[in-house]
Amino acid sequence: MKTLLRVLISMMLISYPLLVWWLAQQGLTDGLLFLLLAVLLLQVAVQGLKSPKSWVSVAVLAVVTITFLFTDQLTSVLLYPVWMNAAMLTVFSLSLWFKPAVITRLARIMEGELSKKAVAYTEKVTWVWVGFFLINGAVSLATVLYGDMDTWTLYNGFIAYVLMGLLFIIEWSVRRVVKDKH
Repeated sequence: MKTLLRVLISMMLISYPLLVWWLAQQGLTDGLLFLLLAVLLLQVAVQGLKSPKSWVSVAVLAVVTITFLFTDQLTSVLLYPVWMNAAMLTVFSLSLWFKPAVITRLARIMEGELSKKAVAYTEKVTWVWVGFFLINGAVSLATVLYGDMDTWTLYNGFIAYVLMGLLFIIEWSVRRVVKDKH
């Protein structure tokens, strides 16, 4: 049951920009903040407080709630991708100081034990992801401040995911080449 809930929550959060866009088109924005907060709380409940994913959700939940105190409901909801990028930027950045780096951990899961050169490489890749989350968060913020709902949805619900997927595929491909050389 927990696995099903995790999948449903992940699907909801991934499709979040499209859901926000659709509800806004229907004039149903009043419940968006409640919906987002409920999904994030459910994620924390399902993952448990010991899960790092829950810590990110709790942090984003707090920031979204605080944002709502200073903005309108729709703006606070539209800022969710900005806060997620900020949270991921923080997690990836901190992992460079409190090792192992996030990409090092993921590479160890996929590859097993890593050489010192491989660890150095994965730390460089973690820096690339830090840059990605910084730029992606800035563009996401620009879509909130200067764009319209369609632009926000296109970028946050499609383009950002494509860019993230491309970065992952490129990094994985480069890692294969680097691994084969060493």
